[in-house]
Amino acid sequence: MTMQSLPSLGIVFVALAVVFVGIALRDYLKTEAKMTIARKTWIRIAFIFAGVGIGLYFFQTFFR
Repeated sequence: MTMQSLPSLGIVFVALAVVFVGIALRDYLKTEAKMTIARKTWIRIAFIFAGVGIGLYFFQTFFR
């Protein structure tokens, strides 16, 4: 993998995080603000994907 593909890969991970936050929001609205196991899982996955995307961005920025 080249260093040029890392920023676009980071953007993909952040976009996936946004999708998972949207799914968690849909679950929130469907269950009338009750915290469900599914919503906890979607939020955790979103944080993981966002962290990986941000990490890839910083990795690419600092190691040019």
